[in-house]
Amino acid sequence: MMNQNTLQKYSMLLLCMSAGMVDLIGYLGLGHVLTANMTGNIVLLGIAIARAQEFVVLRSLLALIGFIAGNAIAAHMIGHVHTKSGWSSRVTSVFTVESILLLLFAIAMISPYAEQLSYLLIVILAVAMGMQTTAARRIGIAGISTTVLTNNLAAVVEDTVSILKRLRHANIRSLANALSTDSYLRAGAVVIYLVGVIAAALLFHRVPMIAVWIPVLIIGGITLYARLHAWGTSQQSEG
Repeated sequence: MMNQNTLQKYSMLLLCMSAGMVDLIGYLGLGHVLTANMTGNIVLLGIAIARAQEFVVLRSLLALIGFIAGNAIAAHMIGHVHTKSGWSSRVTSVFTVESILLLLFAIAMISPYAEQLSYLLIVILAVAMGMQTTAARRIGIAGISTTVLTNNLAAVVEDTVSILKRLRHANIRSLANALSTDSYLRAGAVVIYLVGVIAAALLFHRVPMIAVWIPVLIIGGITLYARLHAWGTSQQSEG
């Protein structure tokens, strides 16, 4: 049976997958807006401002404001509590709120009023992703950000350069054994984010009413498991 630390690492990868799916759902379902990847969203905002596309500007601004609000809410909820693994019970509470927000989003998306509620849905989704980003940063596993793919990609490139340098002095088998778990996790985070995007694209094109529920199940499942197994309730301290 896997230990708690290993399960938390896999959970981080699932969080990356859910962020990829959410970005795709927001982009295709809410008027080409990114609610998880704020780097891309700011680019879209700049283009919209330059082209005087008022409604696109509004959507991108709402996503940015919602994301920042989510960051602030999660930071307030977590406070300065620390645990050995980085995953405190307050982090689990953040994921609980995120799960509720994603559930509300999914219900609204399958309702007849989804189009009328589109601006509210952007805010809900962005707040959820902002909360997830802050929680993932506090967990601090392998320096992975579940929503900022640029950081993860840069880390993978740095790991690759290190590998190439060491190849001169080691065979492939010994090098593979020497690589840290963090290196594999960082590469996995990039790949699984892409997998989430592809999966959501396929599902959203064919069965959009099912696609919106996958992030709910992922985050909800992680949250439920963390609560049942009391992740972060031991060795908890404030600093």
